[in-house]
Amino acid sequence: MSVAGFIDLMPLIQEAWDFIRRMESLGYVIRTPLYRSEFLSGNGLNVYLKLENLQRGGGSFKVRGGVFFAVHRYMREGYEHFLTVSTGNHAVALAYVANVLRVKATVVVPETTPKSKVEDMERHGAEVIKYGRSYVEAEKKALEIVSGNPRIKLVHTFNDHYIIAGHATIGLEILEDLPSVDAVLIPLGGGALPAGVSYLMRHVKPGVKVYGVQPESAPFYVLSLKEGRPVVLNDIRTIADGLASRPGEIPFEYIRRYLNDVFLVNEEDIMRAIYLLLKYEHVVAEGGAGAIAIAHNKWRLT
Repeated sequence: MSVAGFIDLMPLIQEAWDFIRRMESLGYVIRTPLYRSEFLSGNGLNVYLKLENLQRGGGSFKVRGGVFFAVHRYMREGYEHFLTVSTGNHAVALAYVANVLRVKATVVVPETTPKSKVEDMERHGAEVIKYGRSYVEAEKKALEIVSGNPRIKLVHTFNDHYIIAGHATIGLEILEDLPSVDAVLIPLGGGALPAGVSYLMRHVKPGVKVYGVQPESAPFYVLSLKEGRPVVLNDIRTIADGLASRPGEIPFEYIRRYLNDVFLVNEEDIMRAIYLLLKYEHVVAEGGAGAIAIAHNKWRLT
């Protein structure tokens, strides 16, 4: 492994794939459907939605990397207390996983985290600590807690190879369900999901383009790619609160090599995408992050 954390991910992705399939057979995760959108498709273009909003552990893809990381670390290293910092979905997913494993979970969230997310974390038995006004501030608090107790394992929301590999299983499902896929658009926050999927596609089906989509008000990956290093923005305000994060040092190394491009979308288009998904497809895309991948197609949002 290099200092920046770049490794060959394919063996780990295959391990994650086998593991996720076992978890699926036990009912802890589900294989989410790939649904053709009638509203977005047309004129020779077929657009499919990967409905991770139906996923276990809070209705997001986060449970994939979370369960792969936590179970392997728990089984191999004996940790019985996991801690994470998150703006929402990752913390809910970890709380769910910890509840399944019957281990303790502590989550540090910004004070701006929606009440519904906090309630979901607590419903799964997690201890919730609210700290700071941003992900960056909450992360500092989480690192302080971990540094004072070596028996607590930090489960990073995006800056870990196990998390990236677990999330990459979405790409394998897409390839199985839609072998003719030409492009994949992915919400871009900390970067674990686009890092894993772009790496996978380049190595398994290199003709597939993979793009990240980010709010104009949180363009930290656009800036990072221009600078050639992760750039942190401390003051981020966007309806897509799940993307109000920072670039991960590990995901960044994969994204700069394999992601084809990053699109920026304004707040008005994100809100309109949420509305149109609900109106035409009856799909609830919470917080903006789930809808942003289609919001860049402004010619469709009419």
